[in-house]
This record gives sequence, C-alpha cells and structure tokens, in this order.
Amino acid sequence: MLFCSPASRFAGTAVAWRELQGEPLITLTRDSGIRLLIEVAYKTVGMPLLPAYEVSQITTALALVEARLGVAVLPTYALAAAPHRRIVSQPLSNPIIARDIVMIRPSGRSVSPALATFETILRRNVRRLAPSDLD
Repeated sequence: MLFCSPASRFAGTAVAWRELQGEPLITLTRDSGIRLLIEVAYKTVGMPLLPAYEVSQITTALALVEARLGVAVLPTYALAAAPHRRIVSQPLSNPIIARDIVMIRPSGRSVSPALATFETILRRNVRRLAPSDLD
C-alpha cells in the first residue's frame, strides 16, 4: 500500500507504481523483505528505485510521511501503526505485489487455549486491516 499525506495528489485514488516516479520515496532498509518486494515492483515497471529516505522501522517511515517528507510503500499491516496519524493509504497496482503470511502449527495436536485465542484475534485483525479483495 502507498502511505501518503491527506494533501497528496495520491490521496483518494488507486495508484499505479509508475506514478511514483520522481516522488520522494521513504522505504525500509535493504535487510527488509518488504524492500525486496518494492525493488521487484520498480524493476517490473522499468524505474530505478531511488529512495529519499531509508529507515529500519515502519513507524519511522509513517512519521516521515506524516511530516510530509515523502510517500512510503509499506505492507497493509502498517495500517495498525497509523490509526492516529494524519496519513492515508491507497492500494498500489500495475503490478500488484503481495506476499503470504502464514501461521504454522503442528498437525494432529490439540491447540492450547492461549493459541486458540491468539489465532482468533489475529484473524479478526487481519480481516480488519486487509483490503477486501485479499480476504
């Protein structure tokens, strides 16, 4: 998802990756799996990835967006860190970049009450944060 200021030209509309050309981009550092996905998207559309800022934490990226220093491409779950920030998020397309996040547990074993509760809360929050087409 693209995270931007409510005053950004991207607010309120879906955004194609190519439209990010020339925008000050805030990204996570190269040791992040998210960064690899962003690099793939930029390469796919034939643009060089030239970040204005590279940060280690999603919350730092969101703070820079809120300060209007650029736009950030972050996973949908970054919405959980932005509920009180003056930031909007928009889906990115052409290409659509996604990754699976899975929960693995041993088969053939009963689930502890703690794990069952955690799984229920996790699923509820994922549905709340994920765009409807990803449910």
